[in-house]
Amino acid sequence: MNIIVKIQQDLDEVTKLNDLIISCLKSDEELIEKVGKYLLEAGGKRIRPLLTIITAKMFDYKGDNHIKLASAVEFIHTATLLHDDVVDDSTLRRFKPTANIIWGSKTSILVGDFLFSQSFKLMIASGSIKAMNVLAKASAIISEGEVVQLVKLNERRIITIEEYQQIVKSKTAELFGASCEVGAIIAEQLDHVSKDMQDFGKLLGTIFQVIDDLLDYWGNDKQVGKNIGDDFLEGKVTLPLIFLYNKLEQDTQLWLENIIKCDKRTNDEFMQIRDLMVKHEIYNETINYLSNLENETNKLLNKIPVQNIYKDYLFSIIRFILDRSY
Repeated sequence: MNIIVKIQQDLDEVTKLNDLIISCLKSDEELIEKVGKYLLEAGGKRIRPLLTIITAKMFDYKGDNHIKLASAVEFIHTATLLHDDVVDDSTLRRFKPTANIIWGSKTSILVGDFLFSQSFKLMIASGSIKAMNVLAKASAIISEGEVVQLVKLNERRIITIEEYQQIVKSKTAELFGASCEVGAIIAEQLDHVSKDMQDFGKLLGTIFQVIDDLLDYWGNDKQVGKNIGDDFLEGKVTLPLIFLYNKLEQDTQLWLENIIKCDKRTNDEFMQIRDLMVKHEIYNETINYLSNLENETNKLLNKIPVQNIYKDYLFSIIRFILDRSY
């Protein structure tokens, strides 16, 4: 049993979270409920809403508005997945065909919009204007990050580490940060404590994304739940590829630039690049990068002036994300 499953079993709120999510999917239009349930029951780890619940509990919150906020977080995340899969023409997620493959892109986009609207209803129901502001801002930043990534993709070039970090900050880290921050806000923590939890979440989200990018080159199809090499084949430049580019001789850099400039990339090119990554020890370089992020994340969490089982859960989640193979 992995630690996420154990935490879910330990927390009474998880059943309430699942019940609220299912109830919010009810609609006069059967297709909305069908698509929503397909996504939400597809075996996701629910890490983001767990962060909201655990953070609130860590600060001894006694109400139930954290469940509404956690549900809002999950709806935002699921909506972005629907939209992402359309933009990326993805065919597989969590071992299952994507919604756009089954129901089409138009349905995926419209159901994603429905989920966004439900998330805002839940934010309002929580009664916290501060939490609503945080999640509304996060939603806008995530959307902006998607556009930035699309622009970079259309430029067909090797982006810098700084550009990569900005995309990760917007697309992934922002919602992790907001998930933790609203848990602290609903528990009425001081602003600086909420900010520390936001920073912790953003670092955790960055680790999550870098691991994702690493798995695109070193993962196993049967464990990851999507096609290995998809990011590369789509022309996405992620951290392992940037690290590789920076280690190559000029003529090989030019070869890689030309591959990224092409309309399509091949599996043979992917394997050539994998071989170059092995030669230049890119896996180890990425792990070292992650190790530095882990140290920063642990330092921030240690700074939080409480000590209880919920804080221990957060430390366990750091380790789980670092060790995950899917």
